[in-house]
Amino acid sequence: MITLFGAPGSGKSEQGQMLARKLGWAWYSSRDMLSSMQNKDIMYKLDHGMFVDDDTMNDLMRDVMRKAHARGIERVVLDGFPSSYRQVRWLIDNKEIQYLTGAIVLRVPHGELWKRLMDRKRVDDTRAAIERRNELHDRTMTGMIRALSMENVLIREVDGMGTPEDVYDRISEVLGEWNLIPRKKYEKVSENVKINYKDAI
Repeated sequence: MITLFGAPGSGKSEQGQMLARKLGWAWYSSRDMLSSMQNKDIMYKLDHGMFVDDDTMNDLMRDVMRKAHARGIERVVLDGFPSSYRQVRWLIDNKEIQYLTGAIVLRVPHGELWKRLMDRKRVDDTRAAIERRNELHDRTMTGMIRALSMENVLIREVDGMGTPEDVYDRISEVLGEWNLIPRKKYEKVSENVKINYKDAI
């Protein structure tokens, strides 16, 4: 299991879906999982660029991980989790950290992030929401990375600039170095697009 880190607009979801499609891994998007709950309060937060509380996220991931373990699903890409230090602590305290091999941090300049977010025209991408998410991301990332590193989780920064295929190739090279996939295996396209929260239950 790996997790993708990056500021809003860095391409985490796109890369997670590409990994699922080309490698046959399961892709667990925190946004998709939260949306599937059909909770009005949660949907309001998502639509306004607000973060969902840690307890809700931890309970959701506990459910997903238990079902993934029960089905023998080991190759998983987490998108949007963990997103806070408390969520990292939850992984550690509940022994789930043992299943997390590495974290890939997508680095994209702020100017490019802003351009991408404006181009995608999502309802929660208001200027205030974007600034709030970026500020929180920058503030929490250092502590999260430090805590994961102390648990021997592999950490690698990847250049998030270029075409999606360029970024995917860089991520795949890292996965090869971590012995999670054979070298050049990523060239073989799988028919499995993704396994999301609804598929896991």
